[in-house]
Amino acid sequence: MRVLARGITKYGRTISFKFNGRSLSGVEGDSVASALINNGVHGFRGTEADEERGLFCGMGVCNECLIQIDGEQGLLACMTSLEDQMDIMVQPQHKSKPDFEVDVQINSLPEVELKTQVLVIGAGPAGMTIASKLAKYGVDVLVIDERKISGGQYFKQPAQKFEIVENKLDFQYRKGRALINDLDKSGAKIMHGVKIWAADGSEKFFAYDDCNKYFISTNKVVIATGAFEKGLAFPGWTLPGVMTTGAGQSLLRSYQVAPGEAIAIAGNGPLNLQLAAELLRAGAKVKVVAETASLFNFKNVIRGFFLFISSPRTALNGLGYVATIFKSGTKILTGQVIIEAYGAEKVQGAKFAPIDSQGKPKSDPKNISNFQVDSVTIGYGFSPSNEIARILDCHHNIDEKWGYLTTTRDLMGTTNLPNVWVIGDGSGINGAQVAKSNASLLALEMLRLAKIKKGLLLKLQMQLATFTLKNQLFFQKILWKVFNAPLIVDQVATPETYICRCLSISLTQAKSAISEHTLSAGAAKRINRVGMGRCQGRYCSPVIQKLISENTGSELNQFSGFAPQVPIKPVPIGVIAQLDPEAIK
Repeated sequence: MRVLARGITKYGRTISFKFNGRSLSGVEGDSVASALINNGVHGFRGTEADEERGLFCGMGVCNECLIQIDGEQGLLACMTSLEDQMDIMVQPQHKSKPDFEVDVQINSLPEVELKTQVLVIGAGPAGMTIASKLAKYGVDVLVIDERKISGGQYFKQPAQKFEIVENKLDFQYRKGRALINDLDKSGAKIMHGVKIWAADGSEKFFAYDDCNKYFISTNKVVIATGAFEKGLAFPGWTLPGVMTTGAGQSLLRSYQVAPGEAIAIAGNGPLNLQLAAELLRAGAKVKVVAETASLFNFKNVIRGFFLFISSPRTALNGLGYVATIFKSGTKILTGQVIIEAYGAEKVQGAKFAPIDSQGKPKSDPKNISNFQVDSVTIGYGFSPSNEIARILDCHHNIDEKWGYLTTTRDLMGTTNLPNVWVIGDGSGINGAQVAKSNASLLALEMLRLAKIKKGLLLKLQMQLATFTLKNQLFFQKILWKVFNAPLIVDQVATPETYICRCLSISLTQAKSAISEHTLSAGAAKRINRVGMGRCQGRYCSPVIQKLISENTGSELNQFSGFAPQVPIKPVPIGVIAQLDPEAIK
C-alpha cells in the first residue's frame, strides 16, 4: 500500500515492469522489493519444497528476497533498484541443470587498487560522523558501504526520485540529511554499493561492486558496520509477509510503502513502537502491537523521568509514539509474544500469547489473541555485524544478557589490534546516538594522535565528547530497564518450525545434529548443514548455540557460534577468479 509520510509530496515517475509474466507498475526510486509489495506480491523465491519466501531483513543479510531479473539470477530485491521494463521472475532454490554440455565462461571484473590513510567501513551514523570529522582536517579518508546511499538503517532517506519539502520532514530524516551533507562536503571519498568479502590482515581488504573488484590498502581501519535484527523462530515465520521491523521501516521511510493492508507488529524495544506510530501517521492500518516487556507500571514512570532528564527530545519522541498508538485504537499487548503466523501462501493472521519469566508462552487457550492481518513485522533484538572484526581476530566476548558477541574495546573503540577501531552497533548494541558520540570521541583521539589537533581546546572537546557518550550510555541502560524482558530464542518454536531459513531445516532436524560431543555450531554444521545457507548462519546461530549449551552444559563463549570465514558474504565467482589464494586469509 503506497502512503506518503510528512514532508514527502510526490512519488517518482511511474514505470512498468513484469513479474512472472504479469505486467505491473512502480515508481522511479523504488527498490524491486518495495514495488512488488506495493503490488501485493510478497513471494520472491522458491524453496525445494515449493514454498515461497519473501522480504525478511530488508538490508541484504538474509538473502530471502532472491529474484532473477532479465535472466540474471541471485539478485536481492531489497538491494536492487527498479528500472523501467524489467522482466522479473521468482528465483528457484537451485539453478536448473542443462541437458547439454556448457562452455562456462567466467567474467572476471577489472581490478582497481585503492590506497587511503583511513578506511571507514560503513556509512551509517558512526561511519559518516568519523569520516566527515577526519576529512575536514585533511585526513585521507575512504568510506565504503554496501548500500546505494549513505545513512545506514537508522538514517535511511526517502528515495532520491521522490519530491520532498525538507523542512517538513521529521527530525530523524533531517538529522540524517544533515549528516549525509556533512560527509559529502567533507572531502572524504565515498564509494557506495561496495562489499568487502575478504581481508589480508588489517592493511589490505578485498571488495567488489557491479563494475570492479577492489584491492584496498590502508594504514588505519575503522569498522562501523552496524547491526542486523535477530530472527525469531516461530510457526509461520518464513511465510511471505513476515519481515523484520527494520525491513518494514525501510519500506515506509525509503519508499513510502506500507508492509501490508493490515499489520501486526511484535517484538521487544522502542523501534517497534516507532514503526507503529510512523505507519499510523502515514495512514496505514496497524491492528496490534505486541511487546514482550511489561511496559505500563509504576517503576517505568520513575525510569521515564530519568530518561527525560538524560535526553528530553528522545524521551518525548517515545511518549509521542505511545500516544499515537493509543489514539489510533490499535491494540497494545504487553508481556506477550507472537506464537504463530498463519496463511496458505502468505500471511493471513497472527496469534499472540502471554509469556512467563523464562520467555515461554503460557498455554491456556483463553489467553491467546488472534488477529486477521496480511503482514507481520518482528523486532526481537539485534546482533552486531562483526564478521570483519572477527576475521581480523579482534577479541570478542559474549554479552550475558543478549547472547551476542561484543567486540572487546574501550570507550573510543580501540581494539587489541593496532590501528583497528570498532565503533557503533557493530561492537555492541547501543543505538545511533551512542554510535555518533563514539565516532566523535574517536575522531578527536585520532586527530590528537596524528598531532593535527592539540592543546587545551582539544582536551575540553574530548571531555565534553566523553561526557556526552557516557550520558547516552546511561540513557540506553535505563531504556532497556523499561523494556526489560526475557530473551526469547527458541521458546516459541515447535518441532516442525524451521530454524535454518535458508535450507529449511527444522528444530527437530537441528537437534538431531547435537549430542554431548557437539561443542560448537560449526560441529553441528558438519553433521546436517545447518548454517550453510546464504545468510551464513546469521539467523540460526543463536538457536544452535542455545541447544548446544543446554545439551552439553557448556557456557557460551566467542567460539560457540559459526566461525567467521571467507567470503564474508556471498560473492560472484568472477570476483574471486584469478586471485592468488595466498593473498586471502
